[in-house]
Amino acid sequence: MNTKIRKLICHLFIFFTTFPLFGQNAMNTYKTGEEAIASACVSAANINRNVLLKFSADWCPWCVDMKKIFQEKKLAETLSNFELVELDVGKRIMENGKKRYERYFDLMQKYSSKAFIPQLVVLDSKGNVLANLNPDDYENEKEKGNDSGKLTKILEKYVMPQAKAIGGMKNDG
Repeated sequence: MNTKIRKLICHLFIFFTTFPLFGQNAMNTYKTGEEAIASACVSAANINRNVLLKFSADWCPWCVDMKKIFQEKKLAETLSNFELVELDVGKRIMENGKKRYERYFDLMQKYSSKAFIPQLVVLDSKGNVLANLNPDDYENEKEKGNDSGKLTKILEKYVMPQAKAIGGMKNDG
């Protein structure tokens, strides 16, 4: 069988067997954020990827904008090289006189020193934090929102070499 065809079949198999781990589907499958992250880490280890955690909420304008730019072609291609776990934090609430979020606040604090949304955290396949992305670094300076080009460049630094080859379907011979 042709090498390209074998690679394509392998990639399709990986995609369709790991598809439930992506985005909101992960939260429909798992009871807790910790379970979704642990499962994404296992999958990431199996296919040599890093994990991208996204803490967000539907009411947050920056989060809504991020959801939109995640669909843009170049950024979507880069995101396909990560195991993505999207965690909807719910509403902002007051608890014991302090602001926090309804859900995943403890997880957010586990992976970052600041609790804000949208928040992007890159983990390795063992669950270790590789980067807490600073929104100032990918802000669109002309319009209020996120800059997909800037975010793509930042995330490309954390794409594993073999994930690039898989995502790009490069020919090795």
